[in-house]
Amino acid sequence: MCKLKPLLNKWLEEADSSTGSPTSIDKIAAQGRKRKKRTSIEVSVKGALESHFLKCPKPSAQEITNLADSLQLEKEVVRVWFCNRRQKEKRMTPPGIQQQTPDDVYSQVGTVNSDTPPPHHG
Repeated sequence: MCKLKPLLNKWLEEADSSTGSPTSIDKIAAQGRKRKKRTSIEVSVKGALESHFLKCPKPSAQEITNLADSLQLEKEVVRVWFCNRRQKEKRMTPPGIQQQTPDDVYSQVGTVNSDTPPPHHG
């Protein structure tokens, strides 16, 4: 413990003197977690991704690779886009309502719900 005391005192002095500014440890930690720059996706590409999502919200790894190649995006960008889009879908769907597939929606077009009164034309 006696050998550690001078080191601990020095560390405390540095910590006290640098309050409010990043310490060397903070600088080192920040270097270790660099993030990739945010990817901006063009409107046309986003439309293609949305279209594919409506057909298949959870594509396989091979489908992601093919889609990434065709749209000239990184596989990871496409994979993350689908993950984020599925999360958005969860947020948009109220709890207790079962999520519909595109086939369910198309099969309901033109059907009349018995609970809904007919439109009033006055």
